[in-house]
Amino acid sequence: MAHPVRWRGKQFFYPIGNTSAVCLTQDLCPSEKADVLLLGCGDPRHILYTVYTNSAGSQGSRKLDFTCCDIESAVIARNVILFTLLADEGAAQKAPQIWNIFFHFYLDKASHDLLISQCRRLVELSSDLDSWNNGPYGHFLRMCTGDTLAELRRLWQLYVKTTTCSPSEAKAFASTYAADVKECRAKFGHVYTASRAAGPLSRYALKMACTHYDIYWETGVCSAVLKRPSEVSHPNPTLAYSKLAGDKFAIHYGTDPLACFHLAEALAPTVGSARHPEQVTLKDVVDVCKTQFSRWCTSVSKVLGSQRPSSPSPLIIRCFVGDALRFCQAICYSHTTKSTSTPFPVAHWKHACITFDPGAYGTGTQSSAPTAFNIIDTSNLLDHVGALNILAVTSPILQRTPSATLYTETLSDDSLEDTLPHRLCGDIATIGLLVGLIPASFVSQFTSRSNMHDILMRIAQENITQTHERLAWKLLGGAEKLVTDLDCPIDMAPEQLAGVLFNVYLDMFYFQNMERCKAMIKQASSSIRFPGDVYYNRRAYAEILGVVKRRVMTEWAPTMIMLHDKIRGDRTLMTGSNFYRDLCCQLHLLGVFTVDWLSPQRVQEVYRVARPVVLQDWKTLPQTVCIVLVVPRDRLQPLIPALDEASGGRPVLQCDVRGVATMQTFSEINTVFGTVRISGKGDGKTAAIEEDATGRYGTSPLVVWLWVPSVVLMNDSQQTVSLSVLATPSSSMTLVKKLGLELALFVANIRNEQLVHILRQRPDAGPESCEGGNVQIGGCPMKTSGTRTFVTFDKECKKPLSFTTRVDIIEPEMKVSLTSGATPTVKQLSMHSIALALEDKSLQFPFPLPIDANKVRLRVARKSLYIEVILPLKLVLGGTDLMDMFPVIPQGGDLALWNMHRVNLDQCMPFSITNRKALDWVNTHISLTLSERERRTPQGLTTGSTLLDVKRTLQLIFLHASGIANGKPPLCYALLEGHAICVIIYITDLRLDVGSHTVVADAWVMPSSSSSEQGKACNKVSKYVMMPSNMKQLGIAVEERKAWMHLLVAATERCRTWEHKTNCEYRVQGAIPLTLEQDETPICSCGAGVGTEAFVKKYPILRPLAPHATRAVISPLFASSYMEKFGISTIVSHTDDAVAMKTPPRPASAAAVRHVCAACGKEGGTSGSLLICSRCKVVRYCSEGCQREDWKGHKKRCVVPSS
Repeated sequence: MAHPVRWRGKQFFYPIGNTSAVCLTQDLCPSEKADVLLLGCGDPRHILYTVYTNSAGSQGSRKLDFTCCDIESAVIARNVILFTLLADEGAAQKAPQIWNIFFHFYLDKASHDLLISQCRRLVELSSDLDSWNNGPYGHFLRMCTGDTLAELRRLWQLYVKTTTCSPSEAKAFASTYAADVKECRAKFGHVYTASRAAGPLSRYALKMACTHYDIYWETGVCSAVLKRPSEVSHPNPTLAYSKLAGDKFAIHYGTDPLACFHLAEALAPTVGSARHPEQVTLKDVVDVCKTQFSRWCTSVSKVLGSQRPSSPSPLIIRCFVGDALRFCQAICYSHTTKSTSTPFPVAHWKHACITFDPGAYGTGTQSSAPTAFNIIDTSNLLDHVGALNILAVTSPILQRTPSATLYTETLSDDSLEDTLPHRLCGDIATIGLLVGLIPASFVSQFTSRSNMHDILMRIAQENITQTHERLAWKLLGGAEKLVTDLDCPIDMAPEQLAGVLFNVYLDMFYFQNMERCKAMIKQASSSIRFPGDVYYNRRAYAEILGVVKRRVMTEWAPTMIMLHDKIRGDRTLMTGSNFYRDLCCQLHLLGVFTVDWLSPQRVQEVYRVARPVVLQDWKTLPQTVCIVLVVPRDRLQPLIPALDEASGGRPVLQCDVRGVATMQTFSEINTVFGTVRISGKGDGKTAAIEEDATGRYGTSPLVVWLWVPSVVLMNDSQQTVSLSVLATPSSSMTLVKKLGLELALFVANIRNEQLVHILRQRPDAGPESCEGGNVQIGGCPMKTSGTRTFVTFDKECKKPLSFTTRVDIIEPEMKVSLTSGATPTVKQLSMHSIALALEDKSLQFPFPLPIDANKVRLRVARKSLYIEVILPLKLVLGGTDLMDMFPVIPQGGDLALWNMHRVNLDQCMPFSITNRKALDWVNTHISLTLSERERRTPQGLTTGSTLLDVKRTLQLIFLHASGIANGKPPLCYALLEGHAICVIIYITDLRLDVGSHTVVADAWVMPSSSSSEQGKACNKVSKYVMMPSNMKQLGIAVEERKAWMHLLVAATERCRTWEHKTNCEYRVQGAIPLTLEQDETPICSCGAGVGTEAFVKKYPILRPLAPHATRAVISPLFASSYMEKFGISTIVSHTDDAVAMKTPPRPASAAAVRHVCAACGKEGGTSGSLLICSRCKVVRYCSEGCQREDWKGHKKRCVVPSS
């Protein structure tokens, strides 16, 4: 497996989530079926909330297919109980009992009886897969494997068993349970876990979060009262058993159910209320959480109840118990081989391999399970298994569409700056090019999701050290409309690629570089936690190279030879040479590269010369052999307490093969408690392992097996095989006294045939198994046809500098132009694309990352008829040519948003702005949209950064809309370039986007248009709209105006509840946005006038405008905390200065209104009935007399528009 084997010492149970629910489909097109993979799924809050958010609007008919994977079987067992209860009749009436079952440590009799009754029913239905699939829940609730069902059934039986024991046993169970609850509770000060769930109102939730935590852990129930009702006395059996922690209550000490919900809905003042957040009580918060849970559950019940008997379920939930990385590998293997049997063990410390249900994953099934996903959510597995491991196994099974998204989360104690490059073991852009995935916020330089409240709390509260960061990763190149193949390969020079991969190698195993570790500890001791940072072994590195081999077009053999020589010669990793043969073995097994000494010819040559005793009966020697080491229980048992204490109970295990003067360490090992049965002799020997279900708590020996190069066994006649602990500062401090400097747990002579077995195949290998029982995973090789992008790196091979593409001129007219001496020119079309022109002909080319066409270099070969285009990357923050920073991409007849999530506005709670004192949190939240760098940028109409200009305009809109900037909010907001209005924005409500911890404006937009109908409508209300108290005018420069053209398209698409028509202007004109011209609208007309009842209700006088207004989501844009710095200086308000800089020098009044005379205010009948100033092309007049009369004042402001 890709991550190291750890000893399973003290384990926590995580049955309840510690972050608030998110909508998993928020990045998909409205019409797109959701194939969602949840890795480390945890509790079902995300599924419940996703079903709820998809229950209305254009998403109401979306089919939802969730595949849930968690290594803790008790998590899945509880989730199944919940979903089956929701599928039963009368679920709504049972909502209070369902809440209790899922969240409370102790239950009342009604809740306990409901739980046990349901478990008995589940036991009856789960004898085997056929029984389950044909039962009442099988149509929507599927088990991926038979082993998963068997493990869940075991737990349901345990829950039932708690009611069938004797009175003395029941008393002992209750006593032990209570003691365990007390033992698990946090022993330190205040626990603020739930405050994060309040998002921008987190500061008001701190005290209540602490109070609720104390009540919850004292009473075992969610309540505002520090006393458990007397009738609530039954221990909740679903919290008393877990696969990893054992048969005891072992819930993590930070658990608080309120953390799963959206506390902002309780704290923000509701419409019609002026209540300050400080006046909200804990009872209010708990009640809101229960209401949200009931609302979400009701949505699930309705979806399941709406299914017709003969039709597929609109909601399918699939369950798998096992390791997330191995599940991804097994899914990919099954898809490639069309086999339901895979060679991947279920998890560490498990021997059985993953075998999928043929009814769902077999060929020819009517409703086959997805093996590629458009949403992959990995929870915070990144904190536990490493970012590169996640990227390596998920990239092959992510669908190749612009909307496909991989989500990662961190709950990090590390410092905020540079955390992502550290976790990625390299530069973000470099790793993105290697694996084909990139954080959307890295390319866009903003995110529409906020974690600023986390940063604020971390700055303000010394005892809050954890920061939550959720990233959306997209396929490289997906933001570009020109890209039709998201598997487009890239090219690199072998010597540079070798350098890049060597740097990744050094970063992956930096913990073996003592000098680097000392420097890092000295620089920021609190940010380096050695036990948690050991995410990788040499197998993981080999798998990364496998991904790169399939993605990068280069001369692979020379690349690997150079990389091999660099690794072989490295002396910076103190123990790196000990793992050299381990690495070579894994590279060979995965088909990535075979070193010369591991070739079949060399192996046979060595075997003929040096035939060791342990291999003397072998007829032929394979390149690799499998070693099985049996560790007797009596030798291991005395060491278990020390292992449980070392590295938080999770020290990394490995095997050493030692000779008199040699030692080779192998980090890719397989461990299981059980017994070994040996058959045959010599190279025909085989092994079968019978796993002990009781694991570490049983009496069976520990069986370890691993692959090694066969030549390793020919070096020495006095070799030993040992199971040892990886040396880290944490493990060494604890274990050296007990185990010695070598940290060996058990050592056996390689000739000991009772304890050491050498096999040609792994234990329990089937007859079809290849050497090593390994498979080359990751899907098919990349396509080699078409134009390729060549990447050039800096001298250190750490950061990409430029892209080069060779353009072969094959079009006849362009050939003539080139050979006749025409000068080629390059124009930047978007952040990612250019047009290469020869006279009046041009070719368009996309690139994986943003480029700077202003610094292009060309190499022209007129005789050979090709042009080399060399473009530097543009990844610096800021810039004025990023107008298409809000991509909207056509996808399968729909539109995909690349870097802004969709919002169901009608499900977002509006909040009141009547009490300005109750809105301090809004001011803080909006202030935090700017980083320290952006805050230092001087104010002005333009700052030199288009993105910053847009952010500051948005900031002002929200400050005015909330009444913070100038008291009563204006009726509308007019964005002016010069004196011309580009767009008018009407805001009906400010709402909470609780899933993304931010606020949004429920807006209606009317871009400028030459439409006569819109002109007539504007004429009817212009006098009212143009009143200074009603219109807030905000000046913007030309580049910001172009950016707003793109933003308006994205903003209207984000909240779309309607379908694009067959004659949609986007389709007909083939352009999104429709135009960047000032006088025309950039958005299509499909949504104009749709759902405007709320608009008219809010502003009855504006009824004439309703047919021309389109609903939009206007939201703040936040800097990314992994890219920018935030500090106390960021959390200030510069409202007055910002307002002054964005206010036009003279109000637009009638001069900027397209259908009103600038002199007398007379309304024109149609767009052509007014005269227009021939110089500025903006101001209009009803007659020449009015134009002459106004010229004295107008000539001071009359400016020829920029091109």
